[in-house]
Amino acid sequence: MKVKSLMTPDPVVIELPATRNYALDLFKRHKVRSFPVVKRGTKELVGIVSIKRVLLHPDEDQLAMLVKRDVPTVHPNDSLKKAVNLILKHSYRRVIIVDKENKVIGILTVGDIIRRYLSTNEKMKNIEIEPYYQKYVSVVWKGTPLKAALKALLLSNSMALPVIDDEGSLIGIIDETDLLKDSEVVRVMKTAELAASSEEEWILESHPVLLFEKSELQLPKKPVEEIMTTQLKLATPHMSVYEVANIMTQEHIEQLPVIRGEGEIIGLIRDIDLLKAIVNAR
Repeated sequence: MKVKSLMTPDPVVIELPATRNYALDLFKRHKVRSFPVVKRGTKELVGIVSIKRVLLHPDEDQLAMLVKRDVPTVHPNDSLKKAVNLILKHSYRRVIIVDKENKVIGILTVGDIIRRYLSTNEKMKNIEIEPYYQKYVSVVWKGTPLKAALKALLLSNSMALPVIDDEGSLIGIIDETDLLKDSEVVRVMKTAELAASSEEEWILESHPVLLFEKSELQLPKKPVEEIMTTQLKLATPHMSVYEVANIMTQEHIEQLPVIRGEGEIIGLIRDIDLLKAIVNAR
């Protein structure tokens, strides 16, 4: 199968130069996580900007400084397997489809592949998720403050974290969109002591302080349990790639906790993990 049969043609793009506020407006309007970025007046690819990168760098107003420039690209006649290999190699959730002049003509995301290929491919009914799910997963306790949960999410390089109660039982899940949708960028005052050379005795004696204003991302002072998703869709190790892809498609979700027995969490299956079944298929 070729990329062009699954890609989304003529995606929304951001032209440089642009500001972070312009990008935030687009993210809100289109409800997506990232946009291709192109040169103004052309569709020549510059890179990709994600909402996470924009929100976590509130002091940077020029969008060009927030663009990830080393992004995987393919051509429309390239094979799906080539696109999937690039996604897995770069651990990136999309490839940009470009023409011979490096102009953006489409985008292919993990979600596109799940919806348009894995959830409709009968061969995937015979492939279990057991080899593909994540068996070592970061979790957070239900009382974890949102700011700490966001830090845990970033340090684990995860999109979502299962939430456990005092007994260690699974009670919910929280993802980056849950954490970031209630965030806001605020201006705060910071202080810093001025450094001094040996000749600047007046500084050494008076210890003057520099007062400056800085933008920061703030999260509500709430525990994780107040915003987590509690209506969970679950998977077991012996479910098929086809079954899990269909749940993800129908529920518009990107990961499912994997359980055994009476709800004991043993891992997490992400949509990107399912793509490995395409690489291994004969």
